[in-house]
Amino acid sequence: MMSVTLNKQQPQSGYTGCACRDCMDTTVSGDVTKPELCGLCEDAGCESFTVEAMQASDVTAGHFECQRDDAYGDE
Repeated sequence: MMSVTLNKQQPQSGYTGCACRDCMDTTVSGDVTKPELCGLCEDAGCESFTVEAMQASDVTAGHFECQRDDAYGDE
């Protein structure tokens, strides 16, 4: 009987851009292929900008805008 062992590659953690569409900050993600929200965007209630989220039927025009107070500069 032959035994086969598959080496499943572990996700690589590291620095990524924030998953918020309009944020330019950097964060640390557990898997660099799946960016996460930075702490400020997470606290502000921003949504991750992903293909799956974009394809959802309930997405409105401003749905993925950054919710941080400082997102678009001083007004």
